Amino acid sequence: MPTTARPPLSERSSRPAAPPGDRARTGRTRLLLGAAAALVTAVLVLLPDLLGIDRVLPFAVFAALRLPLAVATWVVGVGLLALRPRWWPLLAPPLAVAVLAVAIVVPRAVPEPGPPPGGTPLTVLELNSFEGHADPRAIAATALGAGADLVVLPEAGDRMRRALAGLLPGWRTWTNVPPSAAEVRGIVVASSPRAGDVTARRLDGDTRYPWAEVTGGLLGPTRLVAVHLVSVVPQWIAYWPGELEMLQRWCSAPGPAMVVGDLNASPDHSAFRAGTAGCTDAGTATGGSLVGTWNSAVPRWLGTQIDHVLTRPAPDGSGPYPRTSEVLDLPGSDHRGLLVRLSLVPAGAGSPGVHTAPVG
Repeated sequence: MPTTARPPLSERSSRPAAPPGDRARTGRTRLLLGAAAALVTAVLVLLPDLLGIDRVLPFAVFAALRLPLAVATWVVGVGLLALRPRWWPLLAPPLAVAVLAVAIVVPRAVPEPGPPPGGTPLTVLELNSFEGHADPRAIAATALGAGADLVVLPEAGDRMRRALAGLLPGWRTWTNVPPSAAEVRGIVVASSPRAGDVTARRLDGDTRYPWAEVTGGLLGPTRLVAVHLVSVVPQWIAYWPGELEMLQRWCSAPGPAMVVGDLNASPDHSAFRAGTAGCTDAGTATGGSLVGTWNSAVPRWLGTQIDHVLTRPAPDGSGPYPRTSEVLDLPGSDHRGLLVRLSLVPAGAGSPGVHTAPVG
């Protein structure tokens, strides 16, 4: 039988080119989708604190996770771009936003100039003890091994205080809640023999958890307030900005001061920057504020640093200056510990009238 000639394979598999009008519409669609993707990325990782919407959920969480969200956007975007180069109009805008978000936080990994020379060394260990579940033996061993002068433990009460008192002979220990109170409500403060005649008292104010003020001994004229602010969760978020604002009592104080504890906020939060204006964040000053203290179940780069040691020198330059900071893994807590070494500089040795605000 006669057979019908078939066109070559190359001709049979070819597809007609799309009309110019269709190509133009496809290009415009990709550009519009790229703009939409950039807007969504900006709302998630770039704009919450700049617009002030980071004081409500879920944007407060997005602001706290700015760096890991930006890194995740970059990794996914570059991966898709490698697989689908034609998608660049869609992927380039959100990638640019992610790069800008990273550029905002990267300066916090660069240490600022160090403290004035001289001064008395002071070492502070802070750890949210996760409702008292942190291992007191590990806390005591870390405090002794690091030569800590003061230990501040949010979410710790009388049970933790008694355990530490037995593990740290010669140390003074306090808690700001009665023995019947749940551990989550309290803060434990411990001071080494080197810290001298340190005293602590409960601060009663308009906070959901009581705070404590530590004075005397090695601290000299410096007042240290141990704090635990409410979490960024639906039932507490309404109180959170106001509690951060209360830190101005110390960050705008005429004398030297320190704020130590779990602030449940990072420099990426506008309320944190406003409430701590006038104080220096030790993590930011030493280039370590991008290391997460929460959640300890995830890698450090994926978390966020919500535990802080803030310092406020006096106008004459005297008071605390951070020298180094280190994030530590300690068992039993959903937080990591924060070990900060400082210098207590006498009057005239510092920089009068200069106070470095946290970098956001």
